[in-house]
Amino acid sequence: MTKKNKIYLFLSVLVLLLTFVAIFQNFETIHFIGFETEIIWIPIWIAVVILPLLNLYEIATNTDDYNKYYWLALVFNLISIFFILRYFKMELLS
Repeated sequence: MTKKNKIYLFLSVLVLLLTFVAIFQNFETIHFIGFETEIIWIPIWIAVVILPLLNLYEIATNTDDYNKYYWLALVFNLISIFFILRYFKMELLS
């Protein structure tokens, strides 16, 4: 599975770019699971929850490999999470 690390990195960069597009553009608003959101945020929220967990799993299981792609993808995921928290004005530390 030498392509899996590059796929995770690509998906993490894609989610980061989608986050920037969602922040700066307006999309159609829908009602989803009891709250109102723009349609682009649904795949972003799903990816922001799943991708870091997958990257952490691969880092933990592949300890004998040098997994720089997984670490880089995890950094992109954390940057995406940071921008999403800032956009929705979620203050977790206060």
